[in-house]
Parts: sequence; structure tokens; C-alpha cells
Amino acid sequence: MSNYPVKISVCIPAYKNPEFLLRGLGSLAQQECRSWEVIVTDDSPDDSVYQVVQQYKDQLPLQYFRNTPAKGMPANWNECYNKAQGEYIKILHDDDWLAHPQALQKMADALDAHPDCDFVFSAYCDHYLQTGRIVERHCSPFYRNLLRQTPVNLFQKNFIGPPSVIMHRNKPGYRYDVKTRWVVDVDFYMQVLKANSRFVYIDEELINVGISGEQITRDCFRVREVEIPENFYLLRKISVDALNIIYVYDFFWRMLRNLEIREVKDLREAGLEGDIPVPILQMLTWQQRFPLWLLKIGVVSKLLMTGCYLFRKRL
Repeated sequence: MSNYPVKISVCIPAYKNPEFLLRGLGSLAQQECRSWEVIVTDDSPDDSVYQVVQQYKDQLPLQYFRNTPAKGMPANWNECYNKAQGEYIKILHDDDWLAHPQALQKMADALDAHPDCDFVFSAYCDHYLQTGRIVERHCSPFYRNLLRQTPVNLFQKNFIGPPSVIMHRNKPGYRYDVKTRWVVDVDFYMQVLKANSRFVYIDEELINVGISGEQITRDCFRVREVEIPENFYLLRKISVDALNIIYVYDFFWRMLRNLEIREVKDLREAGLEGDIPVPILQMLTWQQRFPLWLLKIGVVSKLLMTGCYLFRKRL
């Protein structure tokens, strides 16, 4: 018998975006779900989110909390989690929405059916709001196998997806690292799956993810001062020994290439502090031998990376 008063806590950390939130709450109002609550923690500087929430106060088991002062991302995510009373937590960002009325219950049923697992995620659809383009996203058997080997393989690619596509058991240790911004979701997945490596994948598009020009990824993508400190922070948090895994090694090779990091001083200017792992120094030495235009040819870069990896100094 569960000690939790409700089964599912839907956590919505909101910040402005009232028109998107309206769509998300509308999808929640259609859910055929048993024993749940919806929690909105609001970082907005005005009452636009509150006004939207009021429209659904009689249709949803809603709780609204205004953060004064605003906590910022991802502290607002954690604030929402801290108020959750459900056995399971389903985070739903305010620009995302559920794909059909059974979505929530299907994810909860998956965790019910696998009591040894703490984590479930599903396929989803990216909706590019400015163009109307819709792209289905599925996690292939290859990537699921990499995830089973070790969650550290998420360095290679975030093949789980954004936080809105997950549900997990409500445990105090499952919180977002407030020191991160760019790698916040990957870090969270690694920490949860490090604690319990078992997971369930639902190969059905249960979530719609709104892609707009205002998302944090648009501000951080290919920005040295963001990507370098955060990815090295995550590497050190997991262990620099992860560079012995070829998928992790390949990620750092590509990051240095894509950000056009050619020397140690480039890393320092990007904000990297502390010791630089020897394999990273070796990467720089190898990449310095070739012009960037050649390194950006995929097949050539992959061959060079493999050679560098094979002759690396093992940690």
C-alpha cells in the first residue's frame, strides 16, 4: 500500500508563456487519469500565468505557488518537485503538452508494472512553432542498449529527450543541479540512472514538445562560455575516467572541433578552470595538426578521432 496521498504529481515550473501554458493545461484537463495533482510554481514577473491557472481551477486538481523572488531555472523545477505529494513525478514544461488523454496513465502504468524501475520515458513529437513542422522522435534499440550499458553514454547524445518526456518515482535525491543550465537534463538523467539503472521506454508519442526561439538551448548552443564549463563540470562530476568510453571521448572531440577550440588558452578563455584531463590535451594536439575545414568533414573527423582514441593515454 502506497504511503503517498496521490499517485501522480504533474509539476509545471512556469515562467511567462501564458498562451503555451493554456495549451498544456488544456491537455491535462483531457487526461483519463486516476489519483493525481497538478502543481504550478510561477517565476513570472506578472500575473499572466496566475490568470491562466484560474481558468482551470475547477477542472484540474490544481495548486498554484508564486515564487517571490523568482528562483530561476532549474531551481524553480526543484521548487515544484519539493511540493509534490505524488508517488510519481511527471514534469511538464509550460510550452509542452500531452499528446492524448491516456498519456499520463500509460506512463504511470509502466512504472506500476516495473516496480524495480524508477524511470520511464516515451517517444515524442517536436513541434516547431514558427514553421509548423512536426518531427517524431524515437529512441532506437541501439541507443537504448547504450543507455543500459551506462547512462554516461548520454554524453554522446541526449537520446532520451527533454524533461517533459519522462516520469519517475518521487525520491528526495532526484533533483536538478542548480549549477547547470545547458546540461541540466542530461545530468539529471545520469544521476537517476546511476542510482537505479533500470528504465522503461514507451515507443509511442505521448508528449508534444514545443520548439520556439525563446528556449534556453537557443541561447546556449555553440556558445563556448556555456558549453565548455558545463560539460567539463559534468565530466568531473561523473568521473574523468568516462573519457575511456569511446562515445564520451567522441563527444569531447566533436565539441572541441565544433567550438573551434585549438589551444589550452581557448579553454581558459571560455571559463574552464582546474586541471585539464590528459586525453583532452592529446585531442588538442591531434586536432592542431589539421585545418578546421578538414576536421569538419564527418568521415575524416571520425577516423582521426578513432586514431586519437586508440593511442590515448588511458585513465
